Amino acid sequence: MANALSAAPPAAQPKQNERNEAWLTFWARRPLPILQSTKAALAGFAGRLDTVRSDEIIAAVLRDPLLTAHILRHINQRKRGSLASDVVALESVVLLMGVDAFVGQFARLATVESMLLPKHPARYFALLREVATTRLAARLAKDFSELRYDAHPEEINIAALLGHMPRMLRLLEAGLPDAAPASDLDELPPLFARWSLPEVFSSLLDHRSPSSQRSLLQQAAVRLADKLQMGWWQDGVAADVHLAAHSLEMEQAEVWQLICGALLHFARKDWPYAQIFPPARWLPMLPGEWPRPQAKAAPEAAGKPSFDSLLRELQRAGQGSGTFNQIMNLSIRAQAEGLGMKRIVFGLLMAGHNLLKTRYVVGAADDDPLRSLQVDLTAPHLFTRLMLKPQSIWLKPGNRAQFEALLPRGVRQAVGEGDFVAMSLFVDDKPVGLFYADNHGGPLTEAQYNGFKQVCQLTGQCLTWQAGRLSRGG
Repeated sequence: MANALSAAPPAAQPKQNERNEAWLTFWARRPLPILQSTKAALAGFAGRLDTVRSDEIIAAVLRDPLLTAHILRHINQRKRGSLASDVVALESVVLLMGVDAFVGQFARLATVESMLLPKHPARYFALLREVATTRLAARLAKDFSELRYDAHPEEINIAALLGHMPRMLRLLEAGLPDAAPASDLDELPPLFARWSLPEVFSSLLDHRSPSSQRSLLQQAAVRLADKLQMGWWQDGVAADVHLAAHSLEMEQAEVWQLICGALLHFARKDWPYAQIFPPARWLPMLPGEWPRPQAKAAPEAAGKPSFDSLLRELQRAGQGSGTFNQIMNLSIRAQAEGLGMKRIVFGLLMAGHNLLKTRYVVGAADDDPLRSLQVDLTAPHLFTRLMLKPQSIWLKPGNRAQFEALLPRGVRQAVGEGDFVAMSLFVDDKPVGLFYADNHGGPLTEAQYNGFKQVCQLTGQCLTWQAGRLSRGG
C-alpha cells in the first residue's frame, strides 16, 4: 500500500501546469500598458521628432519596465529570416523602426493608471513598488557591472528591469476587460521564452542554475533591491553583500557603501513615487556616526566637468547604447573641455578614395582651411605613416625640423605655426580616421598630449564596442 501511494503522481501538478500554460498563452501577445509619466514623455518627443535624440528616448523607456518588456517582445516576435539575430539593445529597436514609428506606435499604448485607477488603488501602489524595486535593482546591477568592466551593460540593465515581470502582470490583471487564467508561475524563463526574448535575460536571472559570476552578481542585485525595501536587517542581505564583495574582490564595507549611495541617490533625485516610501528611509537606523552634509561646490566648479568625468561619460556611451555620432561628440568634448584644446578636427577615412576628409571641426573659424582639409593618402608622408597602426605625433619646436618636411601637401599651411598633436583612430584593426588638435598657434603641454592619446585610445575602444553591438544586432 505504501509503495502504491509513493508511486502515484500528484494529481494537482498536471492541472497546475495546464493553468500556467494557459496564463503564458494569455500574455503571449497581449499589449502591455505603460506608466502615465512614460506616455507623457513619449508625447513630448512626438512634438519634436526632428530634434529628439535616441538616447533621450531610451532613457525614458528604461524608467518603465513594462514598456521595456513590450518593446523587446514586439521586436523579437517579428517575422525575420534565419540569419537575423535577437535584438537586445533598445537603441537597435529605434534604428530598426525609426524614431517616428517608434514614438508613434508605443505612445498609443494604454496606461497603467487608466487600467487600475480609481477601482484598484492598492494594486496600483503595489505595481509602483515593483517598478521602483526593479529600477533600484537595475541601478545596483549597473554599479556592479561597471566595477567588473562588463562588456554588455545594456544586458545587465534590462535583465534587472524585467526581474519582477510575472508579479507585475498579475497585479495588472484586475484592470483587464477579460479574466486571466489563474497561475502561480513565478519563474522567468518560461515567460521570456514565450515572448521570444533573447536567452541572455533568462540566463542572467534564472536562480536555479547561475552559470557565471556575472549571473550571480545580477541575481544578488535583484535580491538586494527586493529585501532592502523592508530594511537592511532582512535575512539574506548580509549574505548577498558578502557574495558581491567576493565576486568583485572588494571589502564588504566598500560594497555596502556603494549600495547606500545608490539608495540615497534614489531617495534624493530619482524617486518619483510619492505613494510609496524609498528604501533609504531605513538607513538612519544603522549604528555609527553619520557624516555631516558637505557644502555645495561653487557654481563655477560645478558647471565645468573634469577630464576624468568626461572620460567616464565617454566610456559609458561606448559600453551602453551610444551611437557613432554620440561617441565622437563626447570624444571631442573631452579634448575641448577636459584638455583645453582650441582647435579639434577629425578626418574620416574615405576608404574607396584613400583620402582623409574633414568630418568634425571644433574651434576653427568659418574661413579656416582646416574646415575643408583633405589629405591624399596615396603619397608617402607623415599622416600616411600614422594610418598604418594606432600611433600619435606631437609636433613641437624640438622635432619640427625633423617632421615638418614630412607633412602632407597643404597641411602645413592649414595648421599654421605652433604645436599640434595627431593620432590615428582604429576600430579593431581597421583604420577609420585621424584626430588633430592644437592650441591655435600656442604651445602644448605634456599633460595635454598624454590626455589626447588617452581620449583617442578610449574612443577607438568605444567604437569597437559599438561595432560589436551592431554586428550582433544589439
